[in-house]
Amino acid sequence: MAREMKEHELASPVDLPATPIEGDHPVLWTGTIIAVAALVLLFANAGTLSAWVDEKPVTELQLQASEVAGAWKTTMDDLGLTAPRDALHRIWKDAQATRFGNEAPEGMR
Repeated sequence: MAREMKEHELASPVDLPATPIEGDHPVLWTGTIIAVAALVLLFANAGTLSAWVDEKPVTELQLQASEVAGAWKTTMDDLGLTAPRDALHRIWKDAQATRFGNEAPEGMR
């Protein structure tokens, strides 16, 4: 229930209306969005998952996870699902390597 504003108060940008905006099931909607985002990342960002697993300290479990993540990345590469991420990553790395004027290459400072 929204509280009644006093005459000297300004409306807050975080005051929420008394009735829900999104309908009857906002938790279901939020859960669905999170699940869809997680699946998109799992399929399209397999290279990052594989790199993250490979950065962990070497243990028996890490070695098994690395094999699974590597196989997953290979499968997603074969299906072409990682191509957009790889293209953006390449563009980003090229932009990072750009130097202006007589600026020294990275690592040569």
